Amino acid sequence: MMSQERRTAAELAQAAEVNLAIGRMIRQLRRSTEIGAVGPASVAALTTLLRRGPMRLGDLAHHEGVSAPTMSRMVSAMDKQGYLERIADPQDGRAQLLVPTESARSLVTGITSVRAQRLADALAELPSDEREVLVAALNRLADNLADPAPAAPAG
Repeated sequence: MMSQERRTAAELAQAAEVNLAIGRMIRQLRRSTEIGAVGPASVAALTTLLRRGPMRLGDLAHHEGVSAPTMSRMVSAMDKQGYLERIADPQDGRAQLLVPTESARSLVTGITSVRAQRLADALAELPSDEREVLVAALNRLADNLADPAPAAPAG
């Protein structure tokens, strides 16, 4: 659970440094894969559908943290590119579920494989004990960030 205590300047500087390092890593990994006309947000949405199964557009938008109109534009583009199919929702025939195609699976698998190899190469440069600590710390940090953000103090 995240604390609402005030942080020291040193703690905030360290958090900013971690934020910058994570941002650099994400940019470097994105540059290591050719995704063509599909943007990173679309790749993330396709990955979500592949991992979680078919979803309604509104549910996918909520999961990805974007508005429904933004997701609608993304889905239209992915549909035209052959990465999505729309099927009737068995629970409500008026609604549609978004289903990734085999082309989407191939795209995401290829991107994931290249990025995993790139990370494995970089991790191999670290001693084994540092790798284990890093993996544990990153997983714990991700879990901590999954907790709801504390409310801003009133006043």
